[in-house]
Amino acid sequence: MKCTDQKIAVTGLLILAVWIFIVLPLMYFPWKPSGQNTFWGLDSTAWTAIGALSNAAYCALTAGLLVFAVYQVLSTKEDAKITRTLAACERYDIDPVLDRITRRLSIAYNNGSLHANAARCAVDLNSLFNYFESIAIGVARGHYDAEIVRDQFETIMNSHIESMNGIGNWSSGTPGLNDMDHFDKMMALNAKWKNGRAS
Repeated sequence: MKCTDQKIAVTGLLILAVWIFIVLPLMYFPWKPSGQNTFWGLDSTAWTAIGALSNAAYCALTAGLLVFAVYQVLSTKEDAKITRTLAACERYDIDPVLDRITRRLSIAYNNGSLHANAARCAVDLNSLFNYFESIAIGVARGHYDAEIVRDQFETIMNSHIESMNGIGNWSSGTPGLNDMDHFDKMMALNAKWKNGRAS
């Protein structure tokens, strides 16, 4: 059975408590009478040593708990980031609005109407690329996990961008300002992936 972090922490605390309050006193207990000026069989030197060891153990325990707390916070943040990323990426497959948009664009691309009159599909194109732009912004600002986004969207995003080449003012190779330039974060992220660089 896998031990959780909480069980490990509690077990460590119990072991430390046994060490401080049971083992150490037994180690320093003078089993042979040592004369006067003793308390529970321990002279002042032994009690001083026990006190020093207890303080050191307490400091170590406090430091350990602090490290454990920091680890838990960082782990929770990383888990939240992954969950947030997966939820954002999943929208491409389950969001009904995006689904209808991609279906309409696919039909328009296949029957040639997208090439013939891209302006009629401008709303759908802007909505789709705005979604990709929001994903790219999240990656750039560290809100989304870059590797998960790349695994999910490298091929999909690039295929959508490349499919617009030669279509009106949407072609990324068009001289001067074109419609794709409004999605600069998306284009920059796609360029990174095409050049084989880390996100």
